[in-house]
Amino acid sequence: MKKIYHSSGMYITYSIQSGKSPYVIFLHGLMSDMHGTKAIAIGKHLSENGIGYIRFDCRGHGQSEGNFPEFGIGDWADDASLIINELTKEPVILVGSSMGGWSMLLNAIRYPKKVHGLIGIAPAPDFTENILNNFNDKEIFQLSNKGYVEIPSDYGDSPYIISKKLINSGKENLLLNKKIKINCPVHLLHGGQDTDVPIETSLNIMEQIESGDVKLTIVKSANHQFSEQKNLKLIFESINEMIN
Repeated sequence: MKKIYHSSGMYITYSIQSGKSPYVIFLHGLMSDMHGTKAIAIGKHLSENGIGYIRFDCRGHGQSEGNFPEFGIGDWADDASLIINELTKEPVILVGSSMGGWSMLLNAIRYPKKVHGLIGIAPAPDFTENILNNFNDKEIFQLSNKGYVEIPSDYGDSPYIISKKLINSGKENLLLNKKIKINCPVHLLHGGQDTDVPIETSLNIMEQIESGDVKLTIVKSANHQFSEQKNLKLIFESINEMIN
């Protein structure tokens, strides 16, 4: 693994496969990392086709520095910005999974000339508002007084830590309450059995985004992870189409 240093002084770990442009950059989900099934499978596919690829761990995730509860979506979007601007010269394709889909959209707004296309896998902009709206009185009290709330995760023994920082950063970066100023090609992939991010989120992205080149593929049998072989094949096909 390689390291790149953020202006905060903390390092971000990343892996880079050299190849042809446009480079594909994978943005992982909340409490995930660059070693997930989708990230690794995309790397293998791109390697076989000679396309450049970068995956990385956001601060507070994986092998990157930082304490998870001290960061929010704004920080993780900044991490992606660092990777985009420091490690690539040509336009890039961003593949964002869940929380990474929010970061992907924020970076496409920031760098319209640098981002060639977007592939969102169960993209989750504004997910912090959904979490906050589902909190009961006890959880709201905990968030206010303790600074964080732990909620169970379906993907491991460690709970999700929802910090005040995460909620506040989410409020500062909401996207679905206005037009999304993105005009590049966008392909959204969403599982019909996704219980974490509702399909309505992808529909809202389609409605709010300015680009006329947007399509949504819903796979009835897929869950939030979207990592079965047939789902991975759809991701590969989306990447190939956007590169060509």
